This record gives sequence, C-alpha cells and structure tokens, in this order.
Amino acid sequence: MGVIMPYGAAIREAIVSNDLAKMEAIAEQTKQIVKGQGDMHLALLELLEAIDSLKNKK
Repeated sequence: MGVIMPYGAAIREAIVSNDLAKMEAIAEQTKQIVKGQGDMHLALLELLEAIDSLKNKK
C-alpha cells in the first residue's frame, strides 16, 4: 500500500473500507504526523487569539 496523506476524509475512507491493514497503516501514519507536529495545535490557538485581538482593536 502506498502512502496516503492522512486527513479527515482519508481516515474516514479507511474506516468504511473495513480493511484492517489499511486502517492500521493510516493510523500509524497519522500518529507519526501528529507526533511530529508537536504543539502546532496550541500555536494555532495562539494565532487565532492574536487575530481576534487585532480585529477587536479596529
């Protein structure tokens, strides 16, 4: 199986496929990507707060 870039639709596609090997492969790929992102989700929250703050100053 080739590399599938895991995102919501690809993950859901793996779920509905009922293909255990495909599901396990995409789960492992997704875990590695999430692990490599570190605190990106926290940085995004900070960015969104900064955007809101700037919008409220106008």
